[in-house]
Amino acid sequence: MKNKKTNWAMLLLVCTMLFLAACSNNGGTSTNNGDKNAAPTPTPAESTTKDPEPEQITLKFFTALADRANGLGKVEQDIIDQYMVEFPNVKIEVEALQDEPYKAKVKVYSSTNDLPDIMQVWGQPSFIQPLLDNNLLASLDESSFKDLDFVEGSFDGFAKDGKIYGVPRGADYLVLYYNKKMFADNNLTAPTTTEELNNVIATFRGKNINPIAINGMDGWTLPIWYDYVLQRQTGTFDTMDQGLRGEKSFTDEEFVKGAQAMLDFANAKGFADGYLTADYGAARNLFGQEQSAMYLMGNWEASLATDENFSEDFRNNVAAVPYPASDVAPASNLASWYGGGYSIAENSKHKEEASKFLNYMFQPDRWAKMIWEADAGTPAQKFEQFLTGNETALQKELVQIFNTATSSSGTPIHDSATDEFKQTVMDAHQSLLVGKITPVQFAQALEDAASKTR
Repeated sequence: MKNKKTNWAMLLLVCTMLFLAACSNNGGTSTNNGDKNAAPTPTPAESTTKDPEPEQITLKFFTALADRANGLGKVEQDIIDQYMVEFPNVKIEVEALQDEPYKAKVKVYSSTNDLPDIMQVWGQPSFIQPLLDNNLLASLDESSFKDLDFVEGSFDGFAKDGKIYGVPRGADYLVLYYNKKMFADNNLTAPTTTEELNNVIATFRGKNINPIAINGMDGWTLPIWYDYVLQRQTGTFDTMDQGLRGEKSFTDEEFVKGAQAMLDFANAKGFADGYLTADYGAARNLFGQEQSAMYLMGNWEASLATDENFSEDFRNNVAAVPYPASDVAPASNLASWYGGGYSIAENSKHKEEASKFLNYMFQPDRWAKMIWEADAGTPAQKFEQFLTGNETALQKELVQIFNTATSSSGTPIHDSATDEFKQTVMDAHQSLLVGKITPVQFAQALEDAASKTR
């Protein structure tokens, strides 16, 4: 009997516990309405709070790097693609044009205050000043870029009144590329002096070979070349700066002599046939397809050594030297400047995301490392840590030219003032070289244009 009482007591205890557990689970407010298949209502402790979905953002990205398969354009696109993978809520729409069509389109966008969120800019007054004067560019937080190893002074062209309005992407300088095989086949060596350059040109012309490819139709390379010609005659890049500031007149004898030297060079057919009708792509292809022996262009063309659009024979034989020296100026005097970069539109609806992208882009292990590995130029950031020893011969030559420079030109003459000044300067160079005006008239045209900007 005692055992039965014990068993009943234990059974009663178990039933009571089960009943209490059931009551606790129902909480007295069950919404299951007796449906045995309904899921139990979770307790507050069991509930989970999901983060809100990130806002879907579309950034418009406008660039003058039209070739998206090679060089800087490919690096730019690769970084954009990486960003969209890491941040799937962000879509970046790219519009890419060649330099001159790009600049024309910027004017169209500016006239309607409808600039893309992120756009390529040049840190020279002729391009960036009108945008700044019309409050079209957003100021950037300089502190977000201070630890990204930018070279001192590289932001100067993108600054106004103590604020920065753009991020520099590279150091630019003009060099002379040449085809080693074409030189060897004609018993020639790379020119180190202007006299040697003239002799090389005469030899190639005597064999019906185009000497130097240049994009004369675009106009902007010609004033940079004039800077070299004038500097090699006077021994200093200050001469051009003094003319711009009004400390000298462009009608002074030294400027006229420089113009005469350019005209003599053109008359000796130093440039390839039809160079004044050749745009950037045409000049590059003329050299890459071995239809000219040399190419006067910037260091950003380091990818010539790896561009599979050209033959392996060409890629193995492309090389670079500094612009030849004179009796008064060594080849280490380099026409160099900080050129392109990126800005954010003041009227962008997504300034924060655009700034976040630029910070992402210029992390040292992205832009600086990637353009170096792609043979695409010289970053405006320190990049020595990315040297591997496996660089192409062309890369090594370009670095050597840059590292051994003893003076630099700074901003090219045509980019030193207004857009109107720039166009006048480029037109004057083309008119001189085609024979429409004399060296004296050329010098007067520069003086008239400069006097309006002083």
